[in-house]
Amino acid sequence: MSLKAAPAGTYYQDLRAYLAVLEQHGKLRRFRNRINKDTELHPLVRLQFRGLPPQQRTGWLFERVVDARGRAYSIPVALGCLAASREVYALGMQCAVEEIGAKWEHALTHPLPPVLVPSGVCQEVVHQGATLMEHGGLDEFPIPISTPGFDNAPYLTAAHVLTKDPVTGLRNLGNYRCMLKAPDRVGCLATIQFQDGGRHWRRARERGQPLEVALVVGTTPNLSYVSAARVPSDVEEYAVAGGMAGQPVELVKCVSVDLEVPAHAELVIEGIIPTDEFEIEGAFGEFSGYMATRAPMMFVNVTAITHRHDPIYTAFLSQYPPSESTVLRSIGREAATRKILTVDNGLTGILDVAYLEQAGAFALLAIQVDQKQNARPRDILRVLAGSGRHLAKVIVVVDEDLDPRDAEQLWHAIGYRAQAPRDIYIVPMMPNLLDPSAAPPGMRGAERVFDTAAGGALMIDATRKWPYAPVSLPRKDYMERALELWEEHGLPPLQLKAPWHGYPLEWWTEEEAEEAELAVQGRYYETGAKFAQRRQPPDADTGM
Repeated sequence: MSLKAAPAGTYYQDLRAYLAVLEQHGKLRRFRNRINKDTELHPLVRLQFRGLPPQQRTGWLFERVVDARGRAYSIPVALGCLAASREVYALGMQCAVEEIGAKWEHALTHPLPPVLVPSGVCQEVVHQGATLMEHGGLDEFPIPISTPGFDNAPYLTAAHVLTKDPVTGLRNLGNYRCMLKAPDRVGCLATIQFQDGGRHWRRARERGQPLEVALVVGTTPNLSYVSAARVPSDVEEYAVAGGMAGQPVELVKCVSVDLEVPAHAELVIEGIIPTDEFEIEGAFGEFSGYMATRAPMMFVNVTAITHRHDPIYTAFLSQYPPSESTVLRSIGREAATRKILTVDNGLTGILDVAYLEQAGAFALLAIQVDQKQNARPRDILRVLAGSGRHLAKVIVVVDEDLDPRDAEQLWHAIGYRAQAPRDIYIVPMMPNLLDPSAAPPGMRGAERVFDTAAGGALMIDATRKWPYAPVSLPRKDYMERALELWEEHGLPPLQLKAPWHGYPLEWWTEEEAEEAELAVQGRYYETGAKFAQRRQPPDADTGM
């Protein structure tokens, strides 16, 4: 398909205008050979994150996609196109790499509300009611399996989940994984304790009503960036995205729910989330580098599907760090954390804020300061400890002569620039529910949270204390096939880093293994049907 860039001086009108710019800068690889979305697509792109330096990573556009059932799709798949590297991310923001932080700060402090327009290309094709299943429902779209060999179904990974607070009316655009369970049903992992989409679900449940939702796929980069960041709950992501682009986001009304979605999106899935039932969701390879095992969670009954005449399906590549997910989340979280320190609390002398990709852009946060600019490390630690957000498991403040993104230099600073107990603090902090060191696999929501609420920020013994779920990379046989494809197509030489394939770590049931095999055979709806038979009333205090 041909791609046309936006006019100079304006922000991207849609995803394809952005892809055209990626291609102009040599940051988009077109793959024109047939590729299996269930067994080959993600493993092939995964190799660049295990064997290439960041500056050689690109986005990919797969033009001849097939599935494990032998079906060919006319819809291409874009993967790694939003944040394969900081260079790619900067193209999405229309700035230089060194300007990313300043542009994020401007967007957060100068939000620009969206505008409602009468129509948009996202509704060129409408499937609703009797026509919902006209082209197979969700089966029309080439949704890939992210971690073949371990994931139990395809998941929407770049679905920006739109919900509205039943009390305030504020909209939230969050990026949550969505398990494909049936042509008209998907899971939705929005944790009800910590994420705004989950809080909206809780408030709808308190009112005895379901929660309306829209899953938006294939947007301009600014919307993807804000959906994966920690935007304050009292500010709409749409407004921050407008501030980032320098122009309002154009929205259209949904056709079956009372929500507004980006007019130029490629695909929109509208639906209803029940608040009187949960359904099992998972297992799925997560950013922690391990499989996040199954748990009861909310799900979406699809009420309408709208899309462009020739949509491009978009996915994020997450799982074992580094990944597109770690680039995407680290930059947004760095901007949000810097705002807490400088704008909200007036601290000075802060040179850089870095969430290390090696730690999944979550566990390890480094702050670089210049004490000659009146930086006060203890004040920085105090503010972050009392911010009320779970920012990181380890927070390190280093001087201006050390690179906060270099793990070896961080270890040097910890070893020779700090003394316990004078310079080391243990701060109670709620653990991330996808962190396998917080509790053994299989432990449910509230048990994982409240039994470990006294967790702190120090990691000393970094060994597994109980069996873990598999490493969240595609299984070795699929990665070996990806290596063959890589070499057959003359792609750049690889320098693979261990681990470069997934492998079991004691915790993995026969049922989960069987579901993963069904998934790569294209039989994942059998798993969805089984889960439907196991529905149970939700317990709002124990949901993840």
